[in-house]
Amino acid sequence: MFRLSRKVAFLVCVAQCAFAGKAGAQVAASLWTFAVSGDSRNCGDFVMPAIAAKVKAENDAFYWHLGDFRWMSQPDQDLLAMRPTGSQMTLLDYQQMAWDDFLSHQMAPFGSTPVFLGRGNHENVPPMTRAGYVTKFSGFLNRPEIAAQRQTDGSSAAPVGPWYHWVQGSVDFITLDNASQEEFSVAQLRWLRSVLDHDLAPNSGIRAIVAGMHEALPHSTGAEHAMDDWALGEHTGELVYTWFYDAQAAGKFVYLIASHSHYYSPNIFNTAYWKQYGPRVVPGMIIGGAGAYRYPLPKSADPSARTHVYGYVHGAVKADGSIDFSFRELTEDDLNSVRWPNAPLAAVHECFIHNAAPN
Repeated sequence: MFRLSRKVAFLVCVAQCAFAGKAGAQVAASLWTFAVSGDSRNCGDFVMPAIAAKVKAENDAFYWHLGDFRWMSQPDQDLLAMRPTGSQMTLLDYQQMAWDDFLSHQMAPFGSTPVFLGRGNHENVPPMTRAGYVTKFSGFLNRPEIAAQRQTDGSSAAPVGPWYHWVQGSVDFITLDNASQEEFSVAQLRWLRSVLDHDLAPNSGIRAIVAGMHEALPHSTGAEHAMDDWALGEHTGELVYTWFYDAQAAGKFVYLIASHSHYYSPNIFNTAYWKQYGPRVVPGMIIGGAGAYRYPLPKSADPSARTHVYGYVHGAVKADGSIDFSFRELTEDDLNSVRWPNAPLAAVHECFIHNAAPN
């Protein structure tokens, strides 16, 4: 019967895991590409159209948004800037139309390009709820790729929800939900374990596993704003990390992507905590540069980390299943070239220059 492992069992598991070599990894041209970022509150109505333009120009297979669509606790400055002069808006007015604004100003620019969504903590700001999120975004949460995967998994009768996965080529993309402090729940952990067991089975055809979530798993360089913030999050997040660690040890390419912190930071699990259990940590990154108020970098961040920038991560999938990731930074000209007709240049400039904490 499934149960959460105790921390002692967790440490024993990690200590006993041997890393399998990935023989034959080659430098080769990418087969296809995708894009991912998160946190488009505050100024996302200006930033997301620029991301969409880049994604379409690159012919990326899809865009993956890891949560925090709108601020919800108060109106976003981009939304206010595009309202008629002198118009009034109460907090309730804003909350009733904020998700519609996200759809019309941030999702519509992607056109026919597939978009996958993850739930962020700002999708949980009252009066917003998980049930309301699932209802509002059910078209994204049950995209044809996801519905087909559920049928393949034998779970087509299960309700549509905020965690899901889909296989593209030889890569399994897993969207996790850690936007609220009851996660990871037993139900989500059972589901994730079944997905990973299938991926690790002989002849599964899966070469790489990419997990996207809003908050980073514990003990990263971004631990000041991650699953470390609550006891269940820390405990279950540690367990989930070991599962991905074991998948990597079994020979899969594994990558963990989060947002929540509003900067770009690679190599986030290259920390003393995780390195004490094995010589090779799971590759991970934080990419929260889709429009939110930008944060200072933590002192432990990788030297190549960036803040006070907007952008997204570009993933290039290779024939052996490995994925090359690179940060794509946006310029103010990128934002202006696709700005909405009612978006004042001064407001775009304000978002580009000043939507950030002091460095």
